[in-house]
Amino acid sequence: MISFKALQHQLDNSVAHSQSGLDDAAMDAAESGSPEDFRAFTDAAQKMATSTSVMSEGLRAEHGLTKSIIDGIQ
Repeated sequence: MISFKALQHQLDNSVAHSQSGLDDAAMDAAESGSPEDFRAFTDAAQKMATSTSVMSEGLRAEHGLTKSIIDGIQ
């Protein structure tokens, strides 16, 4: 069975990595203004959006399971 704590830890690391990549890409794009840096920023922003979406879905799934367990106990 999947450990939700391990999954949550992996998702947290993924979001943190995406955020730092986005920050770095934003700084590079702001400093140079080259099309390649703007493309890298766009890619980093897409990765951040994907990571955030996956994190949100993981939290929603965990909430649903917890709610089902509580409802089952009552």
